[in-house]
Amino acid sequence: MGWMDHGTLALLWGMMIIVSLLARTGVFEFVSVRLIEASGMDMWRLTWMLMLFDCVLSAFLDNVSTMLLLGPVIISLCRAIGQDPRPMLIPMALFGNIGGTSTMIGDPPNLIIGNALKDEIGFVDFLRVLAPGVILTLFPALAFLRWYYGAALYSKKISVDIQELKERYPIRDFALLARSGIVLGFVLVLFFLHPVIHFEPAYAALFGAIAILLMGPSADFEHALEKVEWDSLLFFAGLFVFTEGIAELGLLRLIADQLSLVIESVPIAQRSLVSGVLIQVVAAVASAFVDNIPFTTTMIPVIKRMAANVEGLEIQPLAWALCFGADYGGMGTLIGSSANVVMAGVAAEAGYPISFMSFFRIGWPMMCICVCVSVGYLSLMIHIGYV
Repeated sequence: MGWMDHGTLALLWGMMIIVSLLARTGVFEFVSVRLIEASGMDMWRLTWMLMLFDCVLSAFLDNVSTMLLLGPVIISLCRAIGQDPRPMLIPMALFGNIGGTSTMIGDPPNLIIGNALKDEIGFVDFLRVLAPGVILTLFPALAFLRWYYGAALYSKKISVDIQELKERYPIRDFALLARSGIVLGFVLVLFFLHPVIHFEPAYAALFGAIAILLMGPSADFEHALEKVEWDSLLFFAGLFVFTEGIAELGLLRLIADQLSLVIESVPIAQRSLVSGVLIQVVAAVASAFVDNIPFTTTMIPVIKRMAANVEGLEIQPLAWALCFGADYGGMGTLIGSSANVVMAGVAAEAGYPISFMSFFRIGWPMMCICVCVSVGYLSLMIHIGYV
C-alpha cells in the first residue's frame, strides 16, 4: 500500500465524480449545439471551435473524461449533419492531449508529475510554464489539421436544423448544474490557491466530490459511482506498484546513469538546455509506443536522480521537459495515451472503427510538429531563466 500514490488516486476519483454529475446535466451537449450555431454552418469554423472547446475542457477536466463526454456528442452531431465522425474524433483526441498539457489535472502524466514533485512545483506553476507553450502549439496544429483533411472536408456547408438540435440537447437538470458548477468552481479556486494556502489538490477534489454527493439525492450518488472509471483507478494503482518494483531492481538507476553520462559530456552552462531537449525527444518517442502513463511514472525517479547527481541540473526544467515530451508523445500513435484508446473505443462502439495506421498517419506528424514547438519554447524559457 505504501508504494501507491494515494494523492493521484484521490484526485482522479474526485474529478471523475464531479465530471460525471456535471455531464448528467447535459451542459456539454448544450454547449456543442451552440458551437454549431456559432459556426455559421461553416465546417472549418465548427472544427476549430470544437478543437478549442476540447482543449479548454481537457485542461480542467482531464482529456480522458473529455473524450468520454464529447465523443458520443460528436458522433451524434456528425450523424445529424451527414458527416463521418472520424475526421472529428481523431483530432479531438489529439487536441485533448494538447489542451491537457497546460494544467496539472489535464493529462495523467502531469497529474503523476505534480503529485510526485509537489514540494517543487504547484498547480499554478503548470499554468505559468506549460500554458503559454500550449497556446503557441495550437496555431501550427490547426494549420496542419486543415492541410491534412483539406478542402474536401472543410469547404462543406453544414445543413442541419439547429432548432431540432436545441430541442434534442437541452439542459436537463438546472439544479444539478448549479450544484456541480459551484463545487467545481470552488475546487478549481483551491487548485489555484495551493501555493498560498498549501491545501493539497487531491483533498480539494476529494472534498468537492463528497460535498456534491451529500448535497444531492441518492440517484445522483448511484449515477456518480457507476460512472467512476474503476478500471482506470486500479490500473494506476497497479502501475505505481509495478514502477516501485522496477526501481527496487535498479533499472531506473541504470537509465538515470546513462542519461547523466550523456549530459555530463556537455559543458555545465549548457546542461540544462541540452537535458531539456533530450528528455522531450526521448519522452515523446517512447510515450508514443509504450503509453505515456507508465513511461512518466518510470521517468520521475530518473529525473530526480539526474537533478541530484549532475552538476548544473535542477528538477523543475527536467519536470517541464518530461511533461511536454510525455503529453505530446501520446499523440504519436493510437496506444500513446489513454485519451486515444478511449476515443477509439467510443468510435468502434458507434460503428466507426479507427485503425492504428489511420491514426498514425495524422498523429505522428502532429506529434513531431508539437514537439518541435515545445522544444523551441522550453529552450527559450530555460535560456532566459523563466524556469
